[in-house]
Amino acid sequence: MFGKLNGLVTLIILLSGCASTQPIATSDRSNVKAVTLSKDVPVPSKMSYLGPGGATGLAFGAIEAAIAAPGIEKSRESFQEQTTETGVSINRIVYEEALAQIRQSGKFPLKDETEPGGATIYVSVLNYGFSIPHGFSSRLVPILGVRYEMRDPSGRILWSATERVMPLGNPVEPIDVDEIKRNAATREAAWRAAAKALAAKLVANY
Repeated sequence: MFGKLNGLVTLIILLSGCASTQPIATSDRSNVKAVTLSKDVPVPSKMSYLGPGGATGLAFGAIEAAIAAPGIEKSRESFQEQTTETGVSINRIVYEEALAQIRQSGKFPLKDETEPGGATIYVSVLNYGFSIPHGFSSRLVPILGVRYEMRDPSGRILWSATERVMPLGNPVEPIDVDEIKRNAATREAAWRAAAKALAAKLVANY
């Protein structure tokens, strides 16, 4: 039971996380003459999911949350099984939106291939999935957490930024649960809209 509760607590923390940034030093910025975007985008093995009715047990304290945790985890596992067999992968979606925004911004000396002494931007998916936007909803919005890190050839972090799309204040309109489950194109469109919104915020932090 404690393992389930810990997992539930982790989910709550992820859904309530905040943005963070490590600014790039002026000297480092001037020394960056070439930047490539890594195509390797790590993704957590477990999708996040909080469906209709899932928040009920969270509103009454730790004991009720512990009781609700096994059911929430079972619901999450079932949702992931139903939605990961088809469609564009989340790492590809996040990579493509990052590349588009980095290129469009004009802030980075972007190159297709790594150059000697050049920096690399690494993109990581911290969490992804779907959630009700509030405890009384029967619809879902995408949730997504993304980190960008620019590293020099030695691996030193020159700049990093983290942003999350939250259930509340989500940039995507809530979608019916059944539509999300059965339609891979709908899931992709929701995640892509979230990834695009995050990419704009992350690049603006550079």
